[in-house]
Amino acid sequence: MSRNVPTVLKRTSKFKGKWLEFEEVEYVDAFNKVRTWENVVRTTEGGAVAMIATTVGKLILVRQFRPPIGNYIIEFPAGLVDKEESYIVSALRELKEETGYTGKVTGVTCPVYSSPGMTDETTALVSIEIDSSLAENRNPKPQLEQTENLEVLEVEIKNLKNFLEERSKAGDYIDAKVMSFVSGINFKD
Repeated sequence: MSRNVPTVLKRTSKFKGKWLEFEEVEYVDAFNKVRTWENVVRTTEGGAVAMIATTVGKLILVRQFRPPIGNYIIEFPAGLVDKEESYIVSALRELKEETGYTGKVTGVTCPVYSSPGMTDETTALVSIEIDSSLAENRNPKPQLEQTENLEVLEVEIKNLKNFLEERSKAGDYIDAKVMSFVSGINFKD
């Protein structure tokens, strides 16, 4: 049986909120059969950034309550990219807002999809080095929005896997990007 290139025929909005829109997608699959798919899309432009921020052998993480999962999760500091904002500018802004830290960007990935079966959201991973000797990084103060309530965590990279296992046993959820980071560290060893 020959295969065709799947093609999206149309997208129909079923519900649109402030941040997300629920769609039904009609498409032709590789076997030339018309199918439908349900997914959500962001209503904002620019995607998101997640910061892999380090300082003197430590990784900066955040613990925050996420309503969709109904629980606290350990994750990289992250946020939405504002319209016409670069990943670098967004990452530095979000790092300051969520953790109080300032830093130097050392790398930016291409946008990646973390759940393409459910959403079109992309995230660029931005590596940032924090100089803990700078005055502004000695006692950082997050600048959170009213809707944000998070705890900043400084975790020794060498103890990261054990820390995450302990937090998981204590009931926190662990973000897939963070666990992938840990797996990458362990893979190279």
